[in-house]
Amino acid sequence: MIHLHNMRGVEISKFKAVSSGVMTFEQLFGQGGFAEWIDNHENLLHTHMYEPTSFLWHEGAKETWGQGDNVLIYAVKENVTAQDVLPYTLIDFPGGLYLVATGNELEGGDLNDTINCMMAWIENNDAFTYGDFPQSGMCNMPNPDGAFDKALGIAQQQVYLPLKLK
Repeated sequence: MIHLHNMRGVEISKFKAVSSGVMTFEQLFGQGGFAEWIDNHENLLHTHMYEPTSFLWHEGAKETWGQGDNVLIYAVKENVTAQDVLPYTLIDFPGGLYLVATGNELEGGDLNDTINCMMAWIENNDAFTYGDFPQSGMCNMPNPDGAFDKALGIAQQQVYLPLKLK
């Protein structure tokens, strides 16, 4: 399979990030959570023009994905120290090759169809196999609370599945 069929291949370079560590969605996005801490520390974050510099993934066995063991990271500026991000952790995200596609988070069937199409592409191409990190793949919102999604009544979620060369 040569054509990407509305998907894209990206290579993400290694970068420094602040990590939530393993948390539930409530701990990540609830009052006093990691996302609130991020909002209060935007001066530490790596800026971007239009692509998010944050990723969410699930930890643990596949049967538990989405049930509490989640990690959220944000790219930070090079001069940020471990002390700057306390009580969270500074990590080196390893980067890698990813297959990327976008689905509507508000419509579970669309997101599942997107991921199924991505998995079929990985299984049927001659150059790549499914990668190692993060095992669950990862995701982000290209324009959370943005005008585009509000106008269409959707919530775009970009899905990143790890790849490795055969």
